[in-house]
Amino acid sequence: MRVLRVRAGLLLALFALGVVFSPYAATASPAASPLPVLNPTVSALAVDADLPVDSVAGSQEYRSLVERAWFEARPGLEAQGSQTRLRALEIGMANVEGAARALIASAPPEEALAASLLAVRLAPDLPIAHMALARAYWDAGRYQDTLVHAGAGIAAIPRHLEASIWVVGSLLMMAASVLIAGPLLFILSLGISLFSDAAHDLGDMISREMPSFARAALLFALVLLPMVLGEGAAGFVLALFALGFAYGGSRHRMTLALCAGLVVLGLYPTLRLAGTALTALEADATAAAALAVVRGSETPAQLDLLRQADEKSDDLASYALALRARRRGEVEEMERRHRLLLEQRPADPVILTTLGNLSFKRGETQKAIEFYERASTIEPSATLMFNLSQAYASAFRMEEFENTMERAQRLDAEKVAELSRQGDTGFVADLPFPIMLIRDRMVAKADGGAFSSTLSGLLAPGWLGRSWINTVAGFLLAGLIAFVVAGLFQHASRCARCGRRICARCDDSMWSSDICDGCHHLFHRPQRTDPALRMARLQELRTREARVERIHLAVSIIVPGVSGLLAKRPDLSFLSIIVCAWAVVLFVWRNGVVPDPLAVGGAGPLAFILAGCAMTVIYIGVLISGLMIRRSL
Repeated sequence: MRVLRVRAGLLLALFALGVVFSPYAATASPAASPLPVLNPTVSALAVDADLPVDSVAGSQEYRSLVERAWFEARPGLEAQGSQTRLRALEIGMANVEGAARALIASAPPEEALAASLLAVRLAPDLPIAHMALARAYWDAGRYQDTLVHAGAGIAAIPRHLEASIWVVGSLLMMAASVLIAGPLLFILSLGISLFSDAAHDLGDMISREMPSFARAALLFALVLLPMVLGEGAAGFVLALFALGFAYGGSRHRMTLALCAGLVVLGLYPTLRLAGTALTALEADATAAAALAVVRGSETPAQLDLLRQADEKSDDLASYALALRARRRGEVEEMERRHRLLLEQRPADPVILTTLGNLSFKRGETQKAIEFYERASTIEPSATLMFNLSQAYASAFRMEEFENTMERAQRLDAEKVAELSRQGDTGFVADLPFPIMLIRDRMVAKADGGAFSSTLSGLLAPGWLGRSWINTVAGFLLAGLIAFVVAGLFQHASRCARCGRRICARCDDSMWSSDICDGCHHLFHRPQRTDPALRMARLQELRTREARVERIHLAVSIIVPGVSGLLAKRPDLSFLSIIVCAWAVVLFVWRNGVVPDPLAVGGAGPLAFILAGCAMTVIYIGVLISGLMIRRSL
């Protein structure tokens, strides 16, 4: 008995911590409340929710029907969890997140597994609960169960509003980074590989006697000119883009055009969407307050905000206050608000189901059936079909009862089994609050434009960054000028055998743009060369080729994209840079771009790390392909 009392005291404290561990936790101090201290834990909860002592279902101690179910259940985690879960389902509370978070955060090591199991039962859509259970199974040596629940944690992310927004925002920010950084790195790599030949040709236009360092300095100054004129890093990249467009082949130009398109896509729509997602949770105070009501963690300030919005005919605020009345057991207030909402939203299945449940509880079975049937034509669900089957059974319409129950089981057999476990012919459950209303409101009010403008301004602070049209125009103009200029002179190149520069202006005996005159005679006209000198020259070339091969291999492994450029496959080079960039951002931002809103836990990092590992494997495959293609040349 003493052990049970100690455990009950611990659970009371854990439940009180539920509000603290909610992302919308209350900040009010219990000491500031005039409430009498009937039960220290429950009184603290009542202050957090700004509840009068005698507000909940005739009790002076409980802030909600779910809390009452927890504390009035038989002692023990199993009994308390079952009773609380059932009551939560009855009032449409799909997840009791505050208590689940408190159990996860405060359970002692010896109770970790039991507490985590209860947390998952109370909040099946909370990813952090599944990850806590996976950790508990890992500590217990049950590795197969660890994998199952780690996967369940990742699978729960789309079902949870805060977790899904966090993941989507992080992924969009990662995508924007890859779409911007990947093409810029490719353009930079290509520009560096062509810089020497371009500097040589530029010097020839002025004077063939110009030293090599002066030629390089002149070209570097021209490349930096747009940046100096105020276009920032974007101007520098644009100059390198023109250089690559002038000296590259058809594959290079197609890849550069793709790079330009992806940069524009990353700088504008993707960054804007990322900003919208990352700021959505705090974009609208009324939506945030409504979400707090759904989570059961509303503060007095949020409640006042909802009431003020309700006076201004805000549908979301009215909906949230109706839900709060339902959670508190205020039947008259709940019915009044739901009937007003029904006038505004006549096709809302949640409102229709709640009114049907009220009618069923009063014994107005036919009226309840009418509400249920009306809701079922709009959006059938397992819970709604279960309620309708209960009403049919109460009206002794047994054939319809059986058909409806079969339909409910086809929709979600597990949910029907959970609802039927009560064995109460009068039990019906509300539908969960339509969380999409809150999400849509948050996304609509979020301003991703300011976020996008701020970040894009760092890269393109001048004319190029004022709009996507300017950026597109800049790339088109640079490509057009480079294409025209490229046809005005013959480009210098490098010998594929010895690396010597090949230039028609410097060497009248140039054989081709791929091999110099000396190597042409050495390999294709051996009869015209001295055998001893030829063997010495061949040995020298073999030694050089081995040295260059080692250098190229090392650089290809260290620097992404180099293997594709050396293989004369710019498309392969660009692909390797993009894949490598994805791997880097997934590992660097494995904990998300912004802090976890106490919802994702290890599910997000695990998903990002797994995706990063997959990208790493793909990158290695692309790298090996580039090396094999180069070796076959």
